[in-house]
Amino acid sequence: MYLAGLMADETKITKAQLEDWVDKAYWSYLSEYAVPWVTAETPFGFELGLNWIKSDEETTASAGWATLAYFAAVREDENLDLIAYGNLLDTVKKEIHSAQNRVKYTMNGFVIAVATYIEALTHKSQQVAKEIGKVTVDVGGTACKVPLATTYIDKVIDKGSVGKKRKTARC
Repeated sequence: MYLAGLMADETKITKAQLEDWVDKAYWSYLSEYAVPWVTAETPFGFELGLNWIKSDEETTASAGWATLAYFAAVREDENLDLIAYGNLLDTVKKEIHSAQNRVKYTMNGFVIAVATYIEALTHKSQQVAKEIGKVTVDVGGTACKVPLATTYIDKVIDKGSVGKKRKTARC
């Protein structure tokens, strides 16, 4: 599935196919990268991301937050619902510390992405990052670390990279 995510044609994939993919994404690399990368590049990525974050299934909810983050990364701000993104930041602030393990990870990434890619919401994202502080995620005994959102956002600001969009969600 990971390789398929790198090769998929976002102009031909359907909502039903993406729903099937998210249901079958049993591992964080699939649910947080492969599925969201493709989904974010479709016209219905925002809609699917919003639906998926409501899921009780950890992999689906984490895919939703990642999709919304990548969607912001590849769309010009005038094509984004900035009010919805602001409201989603409020949701993260309220729910991140009680969320499921991998959902916390992608919510933290969402705050960083909104600060990085949506200039109008950078200040609000900074405030949310300060309020949530350190996010603790069990990364399964690996050397992986959860980035401290405040530090990461400050680095993006210092580099003058706020608002610079990506050409593609996929790496």
